[in-house]
Amino acid sequence: MSAVMEKVRTHPLAVTLQQRWAQFAPREQRLLSALAVVLAIAVLYFVIWQPSYQARLNAEQRLQGQQQQLQWVKQNLGRYQARVQSSEASAPQASGSLTQRLNQAADANDIRLARIQPQGEGVVISVDEANFDRVLAFVAQLEQQYQLQISTLDVARLDTPGQVRVRQLLVTESS
Repeated sequence: MSAVMEKVRTHPLAVTLQQRWAQFAPREQRLLSALAVVLAIAVLYFVIWQPSYQARLNAEQRLQGQQQQLQWVKQNLGRYQARVQSSEASAPQASGSLTQRLNQAADANDIRLARIQPQGEGVVISVDEANFDRVLAFVAQLEQQYQLQISTLDVARLDTPGQVRVRQLLVTESS
């Protein structure tokens, strides 16, 4: 270590700085020393302490937000489970023929079926015009409440915003 210190002391820049320091009056040397201490403290504060303190505050705020969100989820989990259980209890049972269940679901979603045509193990449905959101709800209801499987869905956009034509919806019994 002393070899390194010796190299630093004999370096031309260090020698120049030592000569310059010696030219200052003792009062100037004390002022420069005090200034160096103040600058060192400022660097420590602005470069190390303040950013780490701010990062800690941000982390605490994120943690508090996450804890509030967790508390909200825990509070609403019971309501969600109760709603799921009540919807399962009130959901129509998968009874009746395939065509009857399709008509029930279409009526529940205010969709007028244009054609129902048997094909293999299932049926192909077409709808001339319907609201896109209602078509999605209709498809979801067929799968979730009536235990039917959607094999193919071909939808075309109409000129009226939000309106679609279901060209082909192949529905089969779930296996």
